[in-house]
Amino acid sequence: MYYTIRHITRFRYSAPINESMMEVRIQPRSEGNQRCLDFRLYTSPRTHITTYRGEFGNRVHYFDIPNSHSQLTITAESQV
Repeated sequence: MYYTIRHITRFRYSAPINESMMEVRIQPRSEGNQRCLDFRLYTSPRTHITTYRGEFGNRVHYFDIPNSHSQLTITAESQV
């Protein structure tokens, strides 16, 4: 059995902000009987996303949006 999961987080600010720096810990782990077959992370506004492994072995996705924006949307899509 396979599952496809889409998680959407939206930030709406009352006034434009100058910068967003985020760390996202949402990628499913592959362990036991669960396998993460695919994972994709999108942001709007678009930006470069860096990935590293955190201290407990989880994938951490970091990004910075250095431009003015009044809304930020983060979409994570997984298949397990």
